[in-house]
Amino acid sequence: MSTEMDALPAGESRESEAEGQMSLTPVWQESALQAGFVHDWLVAGPLATPISKIEGYTGPDYKSRIVADVRAAAAAGGTDPEGAIPASPEVFAGALERHSFVPDRDETKWRVVRCLDDHFVDLSTFHHTPHYLQAWAFCVLDVSNACEVTFSLTTNGPADIWVNGEQCRRVEHFRHQLPETVSFPAKLKEGRNEVGVCFEAVALRECPYVMALQLTGQEDGGGKLLDNIRVLLPTSVRPASRRQTLESIFDQAYLDRDIYSRHAKVTVRWPEGQAVTDDFALRLMRKGGRIYSEHHTKGETREEVVLGTAFQFPQDDYEVFLFPNPEHYYVNDLRVERRLDVHIVGNSEYSTERYGTYPQRRREALLNAARRGAEGSIFAEIAAMELGMWDNLNEQVILDCIASINERADCSDFDLVGLLGMAGRYIEEEGFPQSLVEPLQNCFQGFRYWMDQPGADAMCFWSENHQILFHTCEILAGQLLPDELFTNAGLTGSEHRAKGEERALSWLRKRAAGGFREWDSNTYYEEDVLALSHLVDLAENDDVRELAAVVLDKMFFGLAVNSFKGVFGSSHGRTYAPFIKDAFREPTSGITRLLWGKGIFNRCIRGTVSLACAVNYQLPPVIEAIAIDPADEIWSRERHAGQLEAWCDREEGAWEVNKVTHKTPDYMLCSAQDFRPGESGYQQHIWQATFSPEAVVFVTHPPCLSEDGSHRPNFWHGNVVLPRAAQWKDLLVAVHRLPEDDWLGFTHAYFPTFAFDEHEIRAGWACARVGDGYLAITASAGLTLTETGRSAFRELRSYGQNNIWVVQMGRAETDGSFAEFVEKVTALDVTFGEDSVHLTSLRGESIDFGWEGPLLVNEKEEPVSGFLHFDNPYSSTELGSEKMSIQFMDLLMQLDFS
Repeated sequence: MSTEMDALPAGESRESEAEGQMSLTPVWQESALQAGFVHDWLVAGPLATPISKIEGYTGPDYKSRIVADVRAAAAAGGTDPEGAIPASPEVFAGALERHSFVPDRDETKWRVVRCLDDHFVDLSTFHHTPHYLQAWAFCVLDVSNACEVTFSLTTNGPADIWVNGEQCRRVEHFRHQLPETVSFPAKLKEGRNEVGVCFEAVALRECPYVMALQLTGQEDGGGKLLDNIRVLLPTSVRPASRRQTLESIFDQAYLDRDIYSRHAKVTVRWPEGQAVTDDFALRLMRKGGRIYSEHHTKGETREEVVLGTAFQFPQDDYEVFLFPNPEHYYVNDLRVERRLDVHIVGNSEYSTERYGTYPQRRREALLNAARRGAEGSIFAEIAAMELGMWDNLNEQVILDCIASINERADCSDFDLVGLLGMAGRYIEEEGFPQSLVEPLQNCFQGFRYWMDQPGADAMCFWSENHQILFHTCEILAGQLLPDELFTNAGLTGSEHRAKGEERALSWLRKRAAGGFREWDSNTYYEEDVLALSHLVDLAENDDVRELAAVVLDKMFFGLAVNSFKGVFGSSHGRTYAPFIKDAFREPTSGITRLLWGKGIFNRCIRGTVSLACAVNYQLPPVIEAIAIDPADEIWSRERHAGQLEAWCDREEGAWEVNKVTHKTPDYMLCSAQDFRPGESGYQQHIWQATFSPEAVVFVTHPPCLSEDGSHRPNFWHGNVVLPRAAQWKDLLVAVHRLPEDDWLGFTHAYFPTFAFDEHEIRAGWACARVGDGYLAITASAGLTLTETGRSAFRELRSYGQNNIWVVQMGRAETDGSFAEFVEKVTALDVTFGEDSVHLTSLRGESIDFGWEGPLLVNEKEEPVSGFLHFDNPYSSTELGSEKMSIQFMDLLMQLDFS
């Protein structure tokens, strides 16, 4: 992860001789190595070159062959001025901050990047179509005596490194998620040594893209060799002392939360006792650049700056922009800055209790979506059509969507389902723009509906949610144009429909019998709802339509059982960081608000709009009753399992998850039991405690400090190595084993102190209260509350290769006051072994659990696997059953999967 100081915008003055003037004569910024890592770099890129023809690139080495071909074309001097740049040390000649090494190509402009504690220059990105990426990093190593050191270069993909113009090493590996380190000797001369790195990637969808360089050396007579090496950067901001002062002030600034709900004040803070006195400015800006609030400190002493209250601003992603006095920044060219990402909920109110009727919430959902037209989603246009707001349509949004689908961009299936539903419902309406009819038909006829059909592209077909989306597309397109020839596969619409129905029924039967591999995904359930709601409403095949409705019912039943106050706070088969740190951004939140009145309507509108438009689907009353049931206590166990098939999953074998949920009126605790411990993780979310939309607690094992969604896992979602977890009602144990060469060396808990009514850290336990619900968490390796940086006052960090986290939940009803709860917890008998724990819980039960062996409760084995498909107060259903009964009080329904 890295912080950046952006390049000078085009047209800015460079003529002033005042403070901070841009000059061709460099100002040398000096820093030390950090644990041997270079942390300060000049960076240019990434330069993204589209790969227009990838049909010939197949097999496991296809990325290597793409790189070889692009490099060869660049070296041959291709005529494309926007193409890749030949690999050469010449790009580093005369490197200077905010100067481009290729005229008129902004991607080649040097900027200062300062690494965070993970040591990475992190340029991770996402490309919906195939691209070749290049980036460059440059620094000068100032050495007191000539020496030989070892360079350890860490990258996700190929890289060249030069020292003083001579190539030192070329690496050619590809590692999609966790990067690889290659070590080699390097000779440094006395004085200044120029080091340049060009690192590459091939991006198809998510693209983790990092580089780190570490130096190691021998001891010398005066101490460690590395202590005498300084890192120099040729920068452009004068004077250097003023830059350092501002950087220090900006680096100390922090936010105590990532999201600001309706009445929260957007407040930038500095550490307690470290008030700052200087002349600088702060802005609250939308990502697109629009400014909503600005504050100038005018040299006054500040411990915090308030930029406004959340309800004053539209719901969106923002950044807090810290920069010098605007005159110094714009006129005198003192370009020092820092940006802090935030999300503001705006004036939207989160609902924790059921309200209104379904027709009322349906109209509210559609109006909310239709007003989001500026966000460029076709589902905003679909909502407007459903409401009859034809004068509000933005045809260009639909045409842009069609163009993207025609390029076969990744996730085209998401939007194509929407376009097919749009055509099926509204194309005969008087207000429908006739100028869209031909582009839509051409789009439908030219699409690639499955991976066995002609074409090569970046589309993902094989994940659980994409499978049903592609099948839905093929069914709906075939229904609309049954007799037309589809140009890509050479099949008629009827033939496409038949293939889609066969594949959709296969998918539906698997989900009906065994559940979801992407279990309880607060991300991808939205996409499943998108597909299933269209099948329920528009599919002409009775079997497809009826089974889609049954699977939708089953999904919503699981969503109701595993939600708390509108928060889908379950464990998840796949998720992303923004959707687990709070519920305001959960893609399922609008769906649950529509269905039973709990949650919030947010920018994730695909599932919500599709469900609202599906007039042929009705939520069974028993599921709505379960969703709003304020039961005193629920203990639910589930098992989801199935067999993978190569034709659709691109892999074979069995998969399984056993999961539990303990829910009371004051909290919910959920976990995936003994889920593949020791294996590499991805986006699985193993456990979570939930009190409210903002007050959630969980633990992960991160690979980096970035929260970019292309990292899977990243700082907060997923785990590098999956833990072994077990839960017995209100108590949970998670055992972690980190590899010896783990990059960061810690596990950590998300612990948002701002969201708690009270919290206290005592005797190795971190305790929190929200309302009448309590939580206490401890780690065998100890824990520390982070008080600086991007996770200030939201992270409990625990270093250690082997570590055991223990969570004890509580309630005022059973445990008295919060003070009494803390006293009881800190007095618990807890004995940690190297990879096991013995303890006595607040309920007086002895608990034994470790990396191996069973979960023992009062010395009796309690199963952590082999559960029924559903086993809770509402349903007891065997895995693979053809029928499923769901009952609550006098409400009863039976799902028929046959």
